[in-house]
Amino acid sequence: MRIVKDKIEIRDIKFYMGLAALEARKSECKKSRRGVIIVNSGNIIGKGHNKVTLEKLCNPCIRKDIRSGNRVELCSALHAEQMAIMDKSGSLKGSRMYHIALENGKIVYSGSPCCTVCSRMIYESGISEFVLLHKEGYTIYNTKEFNELSFDYVLKKYNKNS
Repeated sequence: MRIVKDKIEIRDIKFYMGLAALEARKSECKKSRRGVIIVNSGNIIGKGHNKVTLEKLCNPCIRKDIRSGNRVELCSALHAEQMAIMDKSGSLKGSRMYHIALENGKIVYSGSPCCTVCSRMIYESGISEFVLLHKEGYTIYNTKEFNELSFDYVLKKYNKNS
C-alpha cells in the first residue's frame, strides 16, 4: 500500500476518480453507490457501477440495516468492480482500477478492503493496482496485497463473531 504524495500523480488520480464518480452516479443500488474506471496505458478500458439484478430485493433494500461489507451474499447487485471487468475492452494485464464511493451525491472515504469476491476477481484478472480514497489520501494497492487484506479483514471479523 502506498499513500500518494506526488502532486502530479494526485492530479492524474483525481481526474480518473472524477470519471469514477460520474460512473458511481449511475449506480442503481440504494445502499452503496460505487464507481470504477479501469485504465491501461492512459486509455480507459472498462467502467462500472453497482447494477441491480433483482429489483424485488431492493425495494426496500434487504441489507439496508446491515453494515457495509457484511452479508454481501444477500445483495442482488453486481459490484462496480465486477461490471468494469465485464465491460473491459482490451487486456487488463498491467492496468489500474480507480474506485470511488458516493454518499448523498458526495465523494466519501472508502473503507478497508473487504469484498473478497471482487478482490479475487481484480487480482486474477491481471489488474496490477487498485486505487482508493482513504482519510490519509489516495492509496494505491498492489492487487495481490489488496486481495490478502480483503481476506484478512473478513477472517478477523469471522473469528470475532465465532
